[in-house]
Amino acid sequence: MVDLPGITRIPIDGQDPDIEKVTKTMATRYCGDPRTIILCVLPANADMTTSDGLQMARELDPKGIRTIGVITKIDIMDKGTSAKRMLEGKDVALRLGYIGIKNRSQQDIVDRISVK
Repeated sequence: MVDLPGITRIPIDGQDPDIEKVTKTMATRYCGDPRTIILCVLPANADMTTSDGLQMARELDPKGIRTIGVITKIDIMDKGTSAKRMLEGKDVALRLGYIGIKNRSQQDIVDRISVK
């Protein structure tokens, strides 16, 4: 398993000034291998159709046969919103589908809602 960094756009002190190209090249090298399963991490509180990571995954896996979507930050979505369409693959379909990650919010802790 290789945990790749996200695509970095703005270099900080000590980083290569061309850090975006470096991180894109690294991701392409690993994810371009047809034996690789791509875990494409997407925040639930953002529009998935604007995701650079999902775009790259689709370029490297056009049929979506080796990409799994991982939807994070479900716990910090605004009240009244839902990740259901994302998790069901209604907006962007992936053959392997999506899995959701929901952490306990601060309100869950205050309300003593059990982890179970």
